[in-house]
Amino acid sequence: MDLMQRISHGEKKSEEMLEDDGILTLGFSEIVKTGEAEALMAKALKLEKREFAKETIDFGVKHGLDDWLSRVRSYYLYNFFRLAVGDKVVVPFPKEFSIFEVTSAPYTLDFEKYGKYDLGFGVDVKPIKEHFQRDEYLGAALTSKLKFRGANLQFTEGEIEGLISNIGHKTIISDFTSNQDQIVEIVQAYIKDLKPAQFELLIKNYLENLGADETSIPGKGDKIHKNDPIADVDVMARFNNLGIAVYVQAKHYEGEQNRQGIDQLLAYQYAPNEEYQALVPVKWLITTAEVKGKLMGEAENAHIRVIQGDEFAALLVENGLKIDADTFNNHPE
Repeated sequence: MDLMQRISHGEKKSEEMLEDDGILTLGFSEIVKTGEAEALMAKALKLEKREFAKETIDFGVKHGLDDWLSRVRSYYLYNFFRLAVGDKVVVPFPKEFSIFEVTSAPYTLDFEKYGKYDLGFGVDVKPIKEHFQRDEYLGAALTSKLKFRGANLQFTEGEIEGLISNIGHKTIISDFTSNQDQIVEIVQAYIKDLKPAQFELLIKNYLENLGADETSIPGKGDKIHKNDPIADVDVMARFNNLGIAVYVQAKHYEGEQNRQGIDQLLAYQYAPNEEYQALVPVKWLITTAEVKGKLMGEAENAHIRVIQGDEFAALLVENGLKIDADTFNNHPE
């Protein structure tokens, strides 16, 4: 299993431990404080993800941690606890990324020493590739994953190996930037001529091409009663191997985006069925308009991925949408 793993806990301590000691860390030190962390770690190796989530929630209730130890956070624990020797981990840094290979099983950290940094777990790693520029080596799909705000995210098989190969051959994504920019302009012009329903279908198709196990466009009357009435999504997709469900609000606007799409996503708290409930929710606002200032900050704070202006067109191009210039000279009817 290969992961994207954040090391944002513990201020600079987690970064120091990675750089100086070769220890990749995870937070959740309050779990270690209970004295029963090893038992919980062992269950991750035996149980399916949903079963482990239930065990983790019960663990939280037992130890008074249920106010924050949620199902979603159990998935981060599950992914980290199941790391094994030989697995690859991508660690994002500002504008950079590094790739490491796991060299031990995960273990607990000394609470007396590391609890003050909220660092509870570690795993030994060795560097494979360090401090490479994101914009040179990462396409849109991998860039999007590294922007995920959760503690970690599982990669599909072969993604990291392909990235390592690109770096080894010095294959820089930006080698083709000038040609890509021209194609993006054509694609964006085509998108602007789509009707809103066609725009949603294009997003659905994009998610299918990314490897979604299931995609759907909920009916406008399909409301989940537990959600606030304003809650709404236009496109949904399940990625079982990644452990995530993507919920998209699609806005086909010109000019500056209003806050409606953000509010609709913020209010969308309850998934439609058990298959979606078992996955980490990832919310996207895809808009042809521009999101500015305070609204963008609000989206970032809520971990909503904003894809604005021509960014979706760029994603389509970078992910190998099979098109040519003539395709986008034919406007939709």
